[in-house]
Amino acid sequence: MSSYIPKQTRPVRERIEAKLDRELIVELQQYCEYLESDRDYVIAQALSVAFPKDKGFAEWQRNHAMPQPRSEEVSDQAPPRNK
Repeated sequence: MSSYIPKQTRPVRERIEAKLDRELIVELQQYCEYLESDRDYVIAQALSVAFPKDKGFAEWQRNHAMPQPRSEEVSDQAPPRNK
């Protein structure tokens, strides 16, 4: 039976670590405050804007095709109880 509200989907997220110049970190923090958003969101959005605009990168990608990762759905619902 389907519900009125579809299940929430969540992309698979992985943790990365990056070292940045102190000045860039300060500016990133200021931008996060300005947008009232966290670092993860701001960095992801910046990369999402930068990648499509870089025509050289787009051509490189065509020549170095990699399989796309599948988005896995994670359900918020608890498993059914055994009666």
